[in-house]
Amino acid sequence: MKENKVKIAIFLMFFLNIIGSFGLFFDEIESVILLLTPINLLILLVLFYWANGYRKISFIFTITVIFLFGFLVELIGVHYKFIFGDYSYGNALGLKIFQTPLIIGVNWINLSLACFGISSFFVSHNFLVALIASTLMVLTDFIIEPLSGLLDFWYWSGNQIPLQNYIGWFLVSLLIQLFLVRSKVELKIQLCFALLISQIIFFLIQYINHGLF
Repeated sequence: MKENKVKIAIFLMFFLNIIGSFGLFFDEIESVILLLTPINLLILLVLFYWANGYRKISFIFTITVIFLFGFLVELIGVHYKFIFGDYSYGNALGLKIFQTPLIIGVNWINLSLACFGISSFFVSHNFLVALIASTLMVLTDFIIEPLSGLLDFWYWSGNQIPLQNYIGWFLVSLLIQLFLVRSKVELKIQLCFALLISQIIFFLIQYINHGLF
């Protein structure tokens, strides 16, 4: 039964991200699919939690802390510009509080858990786990950034992605990953790979859609 849950969750992660990305090729439904972005991110997290089977209160506490920390960092970043640079959010990520979409905290959870699980699979030294996971998160952001404005996620002042963004991403990611190391969460590696790779595929398809390849 547990293995079936994992297989179902992995299938749905790839299905939702791939179908959703190809749907953006069609002008008639593009705006609808973009508005469903927050729901998709939330579904990915629910699928991960459901199939992972780790139900300890400490895990709920861990992802809640990541959500609040990620949202707070973004809120400060949007208003004071000193963490990631000068940027503002579009409408595709849904409901905002103080110009910051709530769902961005879920995005930090998804990426953090996926990269932590993958890193933990390959290395065991705590700091190396955090270092590699943080690097994975920055590399993922590097893939996303050229598409952020095209997908109405967020916009950079002057349409220039500053180096500060990647430095900020690495430092924030490192703090989260060090927290995850100490939390000792148990994650299924198949789900971690599926959660990260399915989202990367979504964006790579969009590179084709927007002629960036």
